[in-house]
Amino acid sequence: MRGLARRLRSNFGIRSARMSIRSQMAWQWRWLLNILVMALVATVVWWLVENSHRITGFNSDEARQRLASLTDENRVLKRDLEAAKTAVTERDRQLQIDQASQSELARNVSQLQEENAALKEDLGFLRNVMSSGATPEGIGVSNLKVEPEGRAGQYRYRMLLTQGGQRKQDFKGRVQVVAKALQGTNVNSFTFPNAAEGENELVVDFRFYQKVEGQFRLPDDALLKSVEVRILAMPGGQVKLSRTLNLP
Repeated sequence: MRGLARRLRSNFGIRSARMSIRSQMAWQWRWLLNILVMALVATVVWWLVENSHRITGFNSDEARQRLASLTDENRVLKRDLEAAKTAVTERDRQLQIDQASQSELARNVSQLQEENAALKEDLGFLRNVMSSGATPEGIGVSNLKVEPEGRAGQYRYRMLLTQGGQRKQDFKGRVQVVAKALQGTNVNSFTFPNAAEGENELVVDFRFYQKVEGQFRLPDDALLKSVEVRILAMPGGQVKLSRTLNLP
């Protein structure tokens, strides 16, 4: 009886052996079933992707065609834009050239008008002298003018030199300009050309008349008050004529 009771306790009691449940399907069939399920799932997904346009109304072929069309249009628009930019750049460059040409032409016209007026004035003077026959003996100067030119302190002078009397030979000499300018409270003199600065002498050589033009530059803080023009004989440097022009 004790042996029977011990056997029963070992089979049904706390110390009884653990029970394990094993599947009746072999592992080969389980793997095959898994593969079939995955294939089925893949088939369903593929069908959904291929027929998504039917479900959602989206057509992939039509979308690709539309994308290709938009790409071509974008390429054409870019080409047209580059051509337009090139044309605009070329027109701007041509416009700048035209404006520069017009400005240069306007300056040339203004300069020619000034020269024409000066020539008319000189011609009128010469006609009066020749018609009256009262040409002064020796060297004379007329139409002396001094005007500012461009930058501050820059001046241009012009005059007409004549020789009256016998005119046995050409007169040869040089022009000297003495400018008096106010600097602060002092009046200073500046002689041109300035040999110390390497300025070239203005030489004249004529028998009847000669038109003379030149320029000089004063310091920026100098206010021009008067200009004295001297005609010096060559050789020797004797002053043959001196004329002073006072400025307001």
